Amino acid sequence: MDIRKIKKHIPFFLAILVIVLFLLLASVDLCLFRRLTGLPCPSCGMTRAYISLFKGNIANAFFMHPLFPLVPVIMILLIVSRYRKKHFTKTYIALGFIFLITYIIRMIFLFPHTPPFDYEFGSLLGRILFP
Repeated sequence: MDIRKIKKHIPFFLAILVIVLFLLLASVDLCLFRRLTGLPCPSCGMTRAYISLFKGNIANAFFMHPLFPLVPVIMILLIVSRYRKKHFTKTYIALGFIFLITYIIRMIFLFPHTPPFDYEFGSLLGRILFP
């Protein structure tokens, strides 16, 4: 793996990190799906999970999103596939299936009253349906 190729992407990742941290500190809802529909998306609670993890509350992190440890794994797979020309199609399909099943289970047991799976009545759809 050529380290020069990785180094040229560092400013981009740092810029993304700064923007995300700013939005988190400004308490802006990052999820466009939730802002439009009011429904939680399959990754709903992921940000809250990492915030809980960084605060040392591991149990709450797993409650907010039980698959949050997979994000670094997915990032590593993406980097490896980019620079080593390996493809992990079956792995991505399996991970997508795992996220989907987890989403369905969480929707059954947590929606609509338990954060992060509560309904957002202030969403665009929520304001139309529930004026």
